[in-house]
Amino acid sequence: MIRTFTAASLLLFSSALLAQSVIQVAKDVDSSSVQATGQRSINAKHYRLVEIDINQLYADLENVPNRDHPGLGNPTMIELPHPDGSNHRYKVLANSTMHPDLAAKFPDIKTFDAYSMDKSDEFVKLDVTPQGFHAMIMVPGKNTIFIDPLEKDNTQYYMVYYQKDFVTHKRIKCGVTGQDRAVKDFSHLKHFANFASCELRTYRLAMAATAEYTEYQGGTVPMALAAEVTTVNRVNGIYERDIAVTMQLIPNNAAIIYTDPNTEPYTHGNPPALIEENQTNLDNVIGSANYDIGHVVDSAGSGLAAVASVCDPEDKAKGATGQENPVGDAFDVDYVAHEMGHQFGANHVQNNSCERHIPTAVEPGSGSTIMSYAGICPPNVQSHSDAYFNGISLQEIGSFINSPSHTCAVKTPIGPAPQILGTNGFVTIPANTPFSLTASATNPSGLLPTYTWEQMNNEPSPQPPQSTSLVGPNFRSYSPSLSPTRFLPNLMALVNHGPFTWEVLPSVSRVLKFRVSVRANTPGGSCNAFTDVLVTTDSHSGPFLVTSPSNPGTTWPALSQQLVTWNVANTNVAPVNAHTVDILLSTDGGITYPYLLLQGVPNVGAVLLTVPNLTTSTARIMVRASNGSFFNVSASNFIITQQLQLTKADRNPMNRREAFIQYTGLNTQLVTAYVLNGLPNATLTLDMVHQRFVVKNINTPHAVPVSITLVRQDGRNETSNQITIPSIL
Repeated sequence: MIRTFTAASLLLFSSALLAQSVIQVAKDVDSSSVQATGQRSINAKHYRLVEIDINQLYADLENVPNRDHPGLGNPTMIELPHPDGSNHRYKVLANSTMHPDLAAKFPDIKTFDAYSMDKSDEFVKLDVTPQGFHAMIMVPGKNTIFIDPLEKDNTQYYMVYYQKDFVTHKRIKCGVTGQDRAVKDFSHLKHFANFASCELRTYRLAMAATAEYTEYQGGTVPMALAAEVTTVNRVNGIYERDIAVTMQLIPNNAAIIYTDPNTEPYTHGNPPALIEENQTNLDNVIGSANYDIGHVVDSAGSGLAAVASVCDPEDKAKGATGQENPVGDAFDVDYVAHEMGHQFGANHVQNNSCERHIPTAVEPGSGSTIMSYAGICPPNVQSHSDAYFNGISLQEIGSFINSPSHTCAVKTPIGPAPQILGTNGFVTIPANTPFSLTASATNPSGLLPTYTWEQMNNEPSPQPPQSTSLVGPNFRSYSPSLSPTRFLPNLMALVNHGPFTWEVLPSVSRVLKFRVSVRANTPGGSCNAFTDVLVTTDSHSGPFLVTSPSNPGTTWPALSQQLVTWNVANTNVAPVNAHTVDILLSTDGGITYPYLLLQGVPNVGAVLLTVPNLTTSTARIMVRASNGSFFNVSASNFIITQQLQLTKADRNPMNRREAFIQYTGLNTQLVTAYVLNGLPNATLTLDMVHQRFVVKNINTPHAVPVSITLVRQDGRNETSNQITIPSIL
């Protein structure tokens, strides 16, 4: 039986929401009116300050249906704040981060999923606990958003911030054991495959807490459990979306949360000791048959885990995460999700030498995804990890949980994976030339799939990447995007002429391996697909450059004929063989190219085109190979001025010595005068309200052809088409 919480059930649930009131979770607060009363556990460079009535929120969410049975209960919609000042609506369902027996013992700890109402495929993990309100909003193609308490022990005020603005505390490197059990050979290309079978795998999680962790969280078992639940709920959000794995805290998890440092069975701040102690303690207290994965959290130390140890009775509790500040994104994503990733079979992905695992070292520098060393392994790509797994990590985890010997999970069938129909890969492109990769996919769920294009070359190489490197990764990973196309380097860097530190175009002949991972984004567990391609760079061709327009301030009148030129650079012959190109236009400074001006023109270095009838001061031209593989853009913005078009001329019926001339395409920028041509004694005025010119003092009853010249301050005068003022005879 297929899991019932599908797009169809969401549609029925959403229909019922239309008549429901919306829970306003938060209201904005002026920071000057908030007095500091406690310790700041989380800091962000920029954030939106809001106030939440936690007691009212408990009441509002009391009868929310569970995601496994969305039709049982009152449909509920909430509105959550974003850092940019906007508010977004979501349908909300309870989830089972805790076993029902554990949840019954701690009724003040509640966890939820929420799904966007605006078809943006935003997905939220949120909770309401004695520690307050917490939310993680995953936005495709954008930075993850967090909502966390402003201060420790304060459940009234909250900060809403982007992950990129999180102020990272000093991180310590993690360690791994048992790497010999991990999958080693990733050299073979995979085509149109799924990361794992289309089943949601549920694991029984025993999460122990040292007494020092409990003390940090408030000193009591309920407060420590509440903090653990926030972490596990967020980790589940990533694992459910990326690899259809979820974890549920066991019924007696409270029994392994310790409050007395003198009697606890753990060595505070010592990960190697912790993982051994945790294995022994969980087997003794919980029983080996009663959990599938064990982990212990601490308020000092670092991380350590046994690779591919889930379900293994000898090692399944060998996972530990310790940090001085065991809350927030840095703890939940950079640490716990990372260490549990090891337990589920994933290794490090950074290409830098620190703790490098060569078979999976596919990310330049420190890396940036969950299994990377972002921020702790110079040269660093960024200060912390983004909340998703690299495609090679998903392959490792999928291979592990899909293996015949891995039998401890409870499996529930879910909807099928997206079907990848094809890509534009397996091409040869010129060296020193930007290129793009595109996939075509359909998603049976009806939801919007997201795409990540990631380089899969794992060989050790100089970092930051060098254009002359023959091996290793040259291109960093970016978060899942709604766009099936990735531009390399990204268009923002390209139009700004950098920085290109972590996206470096090869200047040599080499082979680049890429993988596109397509996420289905199915609520409650997503079956995802991938395929691999090769891109070969040829040092005997390129760089492919747009040479005209190139100068800043270049002006093209709309509807005029203009010449676009480019350096062919041997791209029209073997091995590149790009015999035709397309010409595209951007009007937003080179970020998007919505106008296809010419298609399939010969790749000979020049073409004459007709400029569209529009106006912009931030135009760019893209010339790309017709197969969509490589391209380049004009070096700077240029101007398109829309030509004034006179469309209709009539005599004023109340005064035959006057006429009205209607127009389109008038750009009044820097215009100092309007000159009427053809009637030397007449006067001309502009009536913008009625979008017309008014001609007065016409001294002839006969029909007369006229035109209008716009005199501009910068000397860019232009003259309209000619139109005839009719006779009155």
